[in-house]
Amino acid sequence: MSNQRFLFQLILITLLTGFVLFFLHIFQPFAPYRLVSFAGLVFFAALSAGIYFPSSSAAKSSDKNAFTRLVMIFTFVKMFLTVALVLAYHRIFKPTDNLFLIPFFLNYIVFTSFETIFMSKLGKLKPQ
Repeated sequence: MSNQRFLFQLILITLLTGFVLFFLHIFQPFAPYRLVSFAGLVFFAALSAGIYFPSSSAAKSSDKNAFTRLVMIFTFVKMFLTVALVLAYHRIFKPTDNLFLIPFFLNYIVFTSFETIFMSKLGKLKPQ
């Protein structure tokens, strides 16, 4: 996968997810959580980009274990940051319900699926 193709797909998935979030927030129960939803969108898009570029280099490396280690580290860091963000939002803004989790985890699921697809493609690359 080329860098240009990755960036095109990242922009496309970010825009599509943004449109879904926009329409979700038309409904009153989700309206108060617009900020956290779009902050999550930006966070997960940036994280995907931050994962792709080092992973692309590691996948091309002659040390295939480097790619596996990187995937494991990024998976742990992403889960840790996701939990930390949810807990921080809950502690700081004290929402009256937990509906903010639905759009936030929609972002998580979309970008995790996207990352799984591009990481699978990267894992098939031959070392250079």
